[in-house]
Amino acid sequence: MIRTVILGVGNSASAFVQGLAYYKNLEKNNQQTNENGLWHPLVGNYKISDIELVGAYDIEKNKLGGIDLHKSIFSPSNKLEKFIDLDSSGVIVEPGLLSDARMNENLQSSIEWSKDKGFDPFLEDDFRNSLKNKNPDVVINLISSGLHKSSEKYAEIACSIGSNFINASPTSIATNPQFVKIFNDKKLIVIGDDLMSQFGGTAFHKGIMNLMHERGIRINKSYQLDVGGGIETNNTVDEDLRALKRNVKSNTIESELPYDVQTVSGTTDFVDFMGNSRTNYFWIEGDSFLGSKVRFDIYLRSTDGPNAGGLLLDLVRGIQYSHDLKESGTVDELSNFGFKSTITKNDLRQSYKNFSQKYIL
Repeated sequence: MIRTVILGVGNSASAFVQGLAYYKNLEKNNQQTNENGLWHPLVGNYKISDIELVGAYDIEKNKLGGIDLHKSIFSPSNKLEKFIDLDSSGVIVEPGLLSDARMNENLQSSIEWSKDKGFDPFLEDDFRNSLKNKNPDVVINLISSGLHKSSEKYAEIACSIGSNFINASPTSIATNPQFVKIFNDKKLIVIGDDLMSQFGGTAFHKGIMNLMHERGIRINKSYQLDVGGGIETNNTVDEDLRALKRNVKSNTIESELPYDVQTVSGTTDFVDFMGNSRTNYFWIEGDSFLGSKVRFDIYLRSTDGPNAGGLLLDLVRGIQYSHDLKESGTVDELSNFGFKSTITKNDLRQSYKNFSQKYIL
């Protein structure tokens, strides 16, 4: 079993938890999981049923206080719909760490966080002991973007207790040579940074640019504008965080082509009633035969949580399989497959080819 801990019980965690229960049940009943929306039924030697949730942490008061994980994922601040009925998970959500001196105003206004209601975040030693007692193989960092010191502390502690680490946040962890070294020294794996949706705006943007390039179109410029609801989108419209995310997204899209191109990509607005859904607007211009113009103008609608959930199921199994192979430090085949900000750069097709050759046996 792959003993797994979640840090941050938000919409992505909700999709991961619901998906884990749903596909485990399909496996149990000998049904075809890939016919029901699962991307990869087997990654390495591992099925979905090989993943075991053993812990979860958060700092929001509505998710704490002896609440079971299967109830916590449906707290008022989470916007992802309930896809299936869940029995008790046996996992109680515990207080996490808050190592950042402040949250941005948008994030602070979005949640009722624990300190206001007496649920103080764990002290570092208490958290370390709690996590160590769970003996996780993999820790997934799903906390809100912008809490950089908290993400760094989580990575440091996960490494110290002997766990592999998946960083879904944009904080530089798997792209930070210091963190890569401490994980490598411990013969552990760290992958990231900034999770890329299974079929969201970044993947779609990269894919359509790749197709246009392969068909002989010389792309001049493009932009992507994202509008969504939920805590993470509201958090991302903070000016500092918006600039960081825009830089990460733009860089990963530009890396899809073998030449420089003007690209701007990022979240432009928060719309509360959209909930966990997102609309991405794309505009791309290129030159074709005789310099004739090709312009691409379209939008994509998707749901953030499920876009993360399926990919996380793959990454948990992939990181454990790489650990079984005695790999350590960062693993390019996993990071390039699942994340926007990575040490090495491959286009979308090559990244998936490298992943599938190694993990889809």
